[in-house]
Amino acid sequence: MIAKRFALLVVVLILGFAFPVHAQDRTGWGVSAGIGASRLKDKDGADEFSGAGFGMALDLEYRLSPNIALGFGIYSLGRAEDSFGGVDTEIEARGYELFGRAIYPVSDTLEIYGRVGGAVYFVDIDPGTVSLEEALFGDDALELGVGVDFGRKEKLAFRLEGRYLNGGDDETGALMFVGFNYLF
Repeated sequence: MIAKRFALLVVVLILGFAFPVHAQDRTGWGVSAGIGASRLKDKDGADEFSGAGFGMALDLEYRLSPNIALGFGIYSLGRAEDSFGGVDTEIEARGYELFGRAIYPVSDTLEIYGRVGGAVYFVDIDPGTVSLEEALFGDDALELGVGVDFGRKEKLAFRLEGRYLNGGDDETGALMFVGFNYLF
């Protein structure tokens, strides 16, 4: 399933870059932030944890060209609640990531992009036991995302983005948010 989504993202980006449009040269440092809905899932044998939360993301990136950016970010998937193994459980996940963005400038005020990276995450589980934390969650994840920057006025744009984190062993997280992107 993840491989199919990633392949689709690659095809869309290749087709997008095949038909360039004139856009302003946007290179240099940028920062973006957003808040929105998140989801945490984990399946361990017959038990499954699936809870929703409220998350955030903050990124610092360097835009190498109008089409490529590399960056570092921090994120939180917030607190999610569900019953796991018959016990009411709260899980909070947060971490940091290194990522690349492939950007397609549709116009001077609209850009679409795909995002891929690697993330490290940390969890707090309540009720917390070391064995439960070790059994449920790993510590690194593949990150995939798509988004759009719109309404750009010189350096500032609104952002709508979705990210998917796959930590392996049936551990996943997702974040859909609205925010901004500011170019220095």
